[in-house]
Amino acid sequence: MIEDADLTSRDVTVRRAAARALARITGPNARPKLLRLLGDEDAEVVTWAAYGLGFDCNDARDVHVDALVARALALPDDDSFDNAFVAIARAVGACASPARSETTLVAWLGAKPSRARGASLGLGDFASRTKRLREESWVSLFASAAGGVSAPAVPESLYAVSRVDNVPPSVLDRLTEVASARLAEPGPYRLFAIRALGRAKAQGLAPLERVLLKGDGFTMPERVEAVRAAARLGWDGQVLIGKLIDKLAAAPALEGGEDGALLLAALAAATDAKVAPKALPALAVVPAPAGANERGRRITSLVRCAAALVPREVKADTPALVGCDLDSGWIGKTALAEVIGRSEIRGRDIEKFKALSTDADARVREAAIALLSLHPEIPDTHVILATALAAKEPGVVYAAAEQIKASPRLASAPVPAPKKKPKKKGKEGEPKEGQTPEEPPPPVAKAVEDALVSALERAEREYDLELLGAVIEAVGALGQKTLLPKIQPYCGSIYPSVRAHATNGIALLSAGRRPTCTAPDKSDAIAPEALEPLGENTKLVFDTDAGELTIELDAAVAPVAGARFVALVKRGYYDGNVIHRVDPSYVVQFGSPAADGMGGPTDLPPVRCETSPLPFEPLEVGVALAGRDTGSGQFFVMRARHPHIDGQYALIGHAKGPWDAVFEGDVIRKVTIAK
Repeated sequence: MIEDADLTSRDVTVRRAAARALARITGPNARPKLLRLLGDEDAEVVTWAAYGLGFDCNDARDVHVDALVARALALPDDDSFDNAFVAIARAVGACASPARSETTLVAWLGAKPSRARGASLGLGDFASRTKRLREESWVSLFASAAGGVSAPAVPESLYAVSRVDNVPPSVLDRLTEVASARLAEPGPYRLFAIRALGRAKAQGLAPLERVLLKGDGFTMPERVEAVRAAARLGWDGQVLIGKLIDKLAAAPALEGGEDGALLLAALAAATDAKVAPKALPALAVVPAPAGANERGRRITSLVRCAAALVPREVKADTPALVGCDLDSGWIGKTALAEVIGRSEIRGRDIEKFKALSTDADARVREAAIALLSLHPEIPDTHVILATALAAKEPGVVYAAAEQIKASPRLASAPVPAPKKKPKKKGKEGEPKEGQTPEEPPPPVAKAVEDALVSALERAEREYDLELLGAVIEAVGALGQKTLLPKIQPYCGSIYPSVRAHATNGIALLSAGRRPTCTAPDKSDAIAPEALEPLGENTKLVFDTDAGELTIELDAAVAPVAGARFVALVKRGYYDGNVIHRVDPSYVVQFGSPAADGMGGPTDLPPVRCETSPLPFEPLEVGVALAGRDTGSGQFFVMRARHPHIDGQYALIGHAKGPWDAVFEGDVIRKVTIAK
């Protein structure tokens, strides 16, 4: 409990601890204390208070912004308060007050460079929430990004461009000019210029071509972002992507490396086989390198299947697709699921679908189950869902619950059509001749209902909050009021994400009346790691298919999450784990037992969020989440700068080694704690 005395303690470490705790608690009860701490004389206390006020301000935007702006105006001008100013600026942007946020942040672009960077990021946060900026704001941002005689360029000023879908036509020429100039300056923020060029329409093509085809000085994440920027530029962008595919296909990097990741990104972005009519068919059947190991064959299969998927006319029995996976594994099967889903699933494709929906690999089953709500022609969906809800892999259960939420009729057994009766003129209030009466929804299959209830109990028992939330909402979507007592207790959960899902589920079963789900006054639940603080300078060494990788944990910022990581390493949790998510310009993520992004240790409660105002720079390590306070066993490593995730996840350390060399499916053989 944070007492008033803690806020005014003469010991600054007490005030800092209070500010940190309140910033992570947030909510109406924490707000008055955070507002008091915002006026503290210590820069770190102010930083935490500003971060907390910006994290949760939905019902008090103007109040928070007014207080933040007032505090910014009173900050000392010395460098020791620059981080506090940045935290205030980002909070002003995050609160997105229609009255004050945008105009205030634009004015702050004229501050000294260290603070103008904060204003630039704040405007990006504002744009993330509003999806628009005024034309005069764009003019000011581009002036800041360009720099001048009296002020250096602030490359962060281009961040806001990537947070909106469209930029006003009147500023496209200036956008192209400034972003093109910033390409000459290496660094983590050059990525913002590349992303911005994807909003520059035709003007962005020439500089993006320079990055992609003559880009020896650009990093792999930058070139991947250039591919994605080009994909926004219509047919001309597709032609540019085709040129890159042609270039990379001449010597495909099938054993890994940066060109291999870039080729996969280009294939994923290509939407028409005409852009590379010779390279694509060749890549779809390219052989694995001589003597290739399992990893080489897997990367080759990723390339082959990605190339086979590009033609829109590809069918389930197209030879290039059928044989794209050299080992007939999950890569080829998930590609087959995508192709089957592109048109009605009938005839022989139904049998293929059924085989995919019962495959031994969770990733394949989930890809098939995800097609159910899009394809009403698939028969016996209630049987498929009941089976999936009973699966041992939580990701399969989650996929089934999501399909029920999207289309509750999938959970019903078909009802035989009644015999047709002679048409007659209806009475008042009855359908007239030729009209079809609205049919009541068919009853929910008992097997699905029972499986959902079992899944609820299992998700709670195994501390799987992501699965629990999905099942709660699926129960609500079914509309079975008899199930209301099953989900009502979750309205008082200690976990905010569960309460949010319970609110939605209960409303669906209560004629739209949304309950007020509040946290209990006190919870005795505590992660065991909170009682075993993380030691200083803990280094984890990963023996992987991609080589030796390391992570150094920071005990000061997120000690509980770091201790959870170490505890799982000691029990061998990550030994043999498959790296399930690799976005070459974003993150590498691991820790999912079935390599499908779901699940974690089933005997440990989630750790509370230890989020902070620290930025996620490249190679920073964070705790993966599926909502507030849901982190447990999955972690991610940043590959590039993405400011929109700052403050949303717990930053627990820094990675070293060739993380850019990791590909999806690489195996973590063993993790050890360095002595």
